Amino acid sequence: NSFTAPIIEANQKAATLAAYVDVMPTVSDAKTLEEVTGYTTENVTGVVKAEDGSIAIKAEEKGFDGLAKALKDSSTEFTMGFDTNGTVTGIWVDASTQTKGIGSNVATDTFLAQFNGMDGTQNIAIGQGGFDAYSGATISSKALFAAINDCVNCYNELA
Repeated sequence: NSFTAPIIEANQKAATLAAYVDVMPTVSDAKTLEEVTGYTTENVTGVVKAEDGSIAIKAEEKGFDGLAKALKDSSTEFTMGFDTNGTVTGIWVDASTQTKGIGSNVATDTFLAQFNGMDGTQNIAIGQGGFDAYSGATISSKALFAAINDCVNCYNELA
């Protein structure tokens, strides 16, 4: 409705900016980020650039949000940071729509640590190059890997 829509939009924007800062270790204030436009990579919904040239890319992919909602069209948001050399500096996952204790596990720091420092210019695949899915969360893991590759593709498009 017209009363809550602006509040929801402001909250979503604040959450997105916080995610950008979270994956960019050289950034402490979202006000210093510059929005990047002109990219065409599918499923990418936002890109920002820091003063030092590092960037963060936000993508959305279809995950699994539980049996009761399995037929509902839902997306999970992923944000990935890159330094100026294309090295991944962080990944943030909004797993709030994923099944608690199963699919939501793809958002844990412990699981996401496997991607820290990876070459952000190369696509990855589950079970290759030392990158693993989360056991029992196949659909959410596939969504995560697809979003990582969306971000990598966008990084390469902008590089």
